[in-house]
Amino acid sequence: MRIKSRSQSTSHANTKRSSSIIRCLLFLYHWRGTVLTLCFLFIIFVILPANTAPTFSVFPEEKPQMEQHDILASKQRFWENVELKDKASFVPLVTTHKKHDNNDDGRDKHQGQGILSTEQRGDETTKNKSDNRISSSISSSSSIEIQPFKLNYYDVCIVGAGLSGAVIAEQFASQLGKTCLILEKRHHIGGNCYDYVDPETGILVNKYGAHLFHTNHYRVWEYIQKFSEWTPYQHRVLGKIGDKYVPIPVNINTVNALFDNVNITSVKEMEEWLKNEQISYGDRDPMNSEEMAKSRVGENLYNLIFQPYTIKQWGKDPRDLGPEVTARIPVRNDWDDRYFPNDIFQALPSYGYTKMFEKMIMNHPLIDVHVGVDYFDIRQDMEERSVCGHTFFSGPIDAYFAQKGLDKLEYRSLDFERKVVKDIGQDKFYLPTSVVNYPSQEYNFTRVVEYKHFLKQKSPHTVLFYERSKDGGEPYYPVPNQRNQNLYKQYQDMAEEEPNVTFVGRLANYKYFNMDQSILNALELFDSHAPRVAVYQMCKVDSGGPEALVQLATAYHSWMPYRTFVIHHNKLSKYHGKDWTERGYKSFGSIEMFQMTDLRKGDVLIAPEIIHCPTDLIQKGVKVFIWQLQVPRGDGRIKSNVAKGCQYLSHNFHSLSVVPDIHVPRSRILIPYIRREKAYFGPMQNALRENIILFNHIHPGQNNVTYTKVHEYCKVESKCQVILLENFSVQEINDLYQRAKIIIGECLLGSERSIIEAVLAGVVFVTGECGNGLDFRDFPIPQEHKFSHHHVSIVDVIRRIMENFNDEQLKLAGFRSLYKRYSHETLVEDTKRFFRSVV
Repeated sequence: MRIKSRSQSTSHANTKRSSSIIRCLLFLYHWRGTVLTLCFLFIIFVILPANTAPTFSVFPEEKPQMEQHDILASKQRFWENVELKDKASFVPLVTTHKKHDNNDDGRDKHQGQGILSTEQRGDETTKNKSDNRISSSISSSSSIEIQPFKLNYYDVCIVGAGLSGAVIAEQFASQLGKTCLILEKRHHIGGNCYDYVDPETGILVNKYGAHLFHTNHYRVWEYIQKFSEWTPYQHRVLGKIGDKYVPIPVNINTVNALFDNVNITSVKEMEEWLKNEQISYGDRDPMNSEEMAKSRVGENLYNLIFQPYTIKQWGKDPRDLGPEVTARIPVRNDWDDRYFPNDIFQALPSYGYTKMFEKMIMNHPLIDVHVGVDYFDIRQDMEERSVCGHTFFSGPIDAYFAQKGLDKLEYRSLDFERKVVKDIGQDKFYLPTSVVNYPSQEYNFTRVVEYKHFLKQKSPHTVLFYERSKDGGEPYYPVPNQRNQNLYKQYQDMAEEEPNVTFVGRLANYKYFNMDQSILNALELFDSHAPRVAVYQMCKVDSGGPEALVQLATAYHSWMPYRTFVIHHNKLSKYHGKDWTERGYKSFGSIEMFQMTDLRKGDVLIAPEIIHCPTDLIQKGVKVFIWQLQVPRGDGRIKSNVAKGCQYLSHNFHSLSVVPDIHVPRSRILIPYIRREKAYFGPMQNALRENIILFNHIHPGQNNVTYTKVHEYCKVESKCQVILLENFSVQEINDLYQRAKIIIGECLLGSERSIIEAVLAGVVFVTGECGNGLDFRDFPIPQEHKFSHHHVSIVDVIRRIMENFNDEQLKLAGFRSLYKRYSHETLVEDTKRFFRSVV
């Protein structure tokens, strides 16, 4: 029956479809003249103008035209393809791809990028091996649509999508909520860190030479954890000298292998051998790379390793290079063959550097990335349109000032020749280690890298990259000599005078940076441009106000640790700082202390309501916010502070609503929380409850009429006990919360901590109608739990609750739900919302 029904339904649907088609054709025939007219107009006004658009612009209001090399769509993954330009040379061709399917290891199984193997290049390629190198040029014939900018204005523009540029953009976007535009001349992100999966072997390789992350800077290590998983890796290098592979840097095994008459067996013997070999230059320091090397290893090792390798790497005699070149090369007095033995953190990104960069900048909604765009081609247009609030330039500094007429700075570049070794075995390698250096002049390359060693990659084949150093091409290494240093100083002077431009990174600073140095340099540069926050700390340890300030400081410190500071009210406040650490705020002790005089223009100071508005800081350009932690008893002081330039924050919705003309938006409400160690968050247990009534502390200036009435009630009419919450330990108070039925808080001046803690434990809260509980966003308190001296007696409220305790307890479910949600994490979000709204 079910099959028959489906067949009938299908037949009926086909009949209806045929009828619809016939009606449509009759309609078009009847209106054929109108249809032809509309088609003609569409051709005249839509198709022809589109084909004759005069120019291309990256700006939003312009219509793009396919006239430049190519660019990837912003926020999309991209990989390079390789196109055969002629039989001997190859150029990378970038196209825009959709997101590929991923392998189990997290890498794209088709990257569309690579360099053809030696076997694929043909006979002519084999004849002329000097041409088998990776070209960094882009074919001018490639033509792919360039995406226009998304915005007309960006807070920050960054030239270069390498490490420095990516960190700057990520920090401004994530920390300050700034819009960022990244322009990259190359056709990919990641700078020299860029890597891809070799299509022929399936091995992850670096396009611009091996990049090995190592650092002693905990801040850098902590920062990069956000963007990748990391696989521990200890780098080791061998040098091919004669027919031997020896450890590089030089260690005991290196010396024993190279010199037949030497057999060093201890660190002391190695130190003595080096001392006998080293050349002294008297009272003066070594003046060049040759002297530096000889002062460290002597004539023999210099001639075998240092001199030939330096000449090949730099294209200059070591006597023409600064001493820092060979000073960077370590020498061991033991058997340690690790290349970076003193660095605590050494690892490789588990899925490659490109994936790491994607997570840093490609997925953030405030970062607009454009590759294949030469900044200098559109610089004038951008300046005329005022596209950038501030520019960070990470390219070569001499290129930025090319119009000034100074000489160019010298750089060394690299060529890479790729060779695939087929069917070597899934777990087999061609080289004894990942990197082998070739110092001797008999080889026309400086080193060979076998990337299969990295990340323990599996492939039946392997791929080798032969590196050759050269002048010209992509700038890799600044050439350290006096001529270049003097020239760079002239560029540096011009850079300091350039308005709204900051120069960042190795090329802009004409200085070789390791990866961790590039990251740290960018982070610290961001710190120098970004506002900081200082929280004014009070001295008392056992009250809610100072604890709220501690919570605020730790919340800021959790997401901007290097720009959060504490200013102590006095020596006693500073002394009690360690007490907060012992009470559960472990990070509070690591927050750096500040003085008021340390604050600079743009910084944010948050202080409690007891301070007067510091007009000297206001005049200095500091943004001062007073955090109102209790309901004010009058508005005179608040109005005075506002008139002086201070602004207000609140810890709840009600506190400042009583002051006329003061409006506090949600972004300026920072809600503290109950520390988990102090409050009970489990299910309510009433089996141990007794007729105990807790009375919150009495504020100075308040009478104790209510306390007296309750005490008399329990003494005369009922069997209950009244306890004033004073002079109890934390454990004793928590025990009382589990036993008591009612807590009374009359005329609360703020979100009293003891009240909240008690309600979370299951105690019923009773309060008077004198300001508190008026805003249900702060205290969702049932009206029947309120008393007044004129209408509803406190005794009547207590009697009703005692008689119907379980029902009355349930009425505070919303209260408990609200304050269970408040936590360190919610306060962190409050601080982010506030900070970004004011900076």
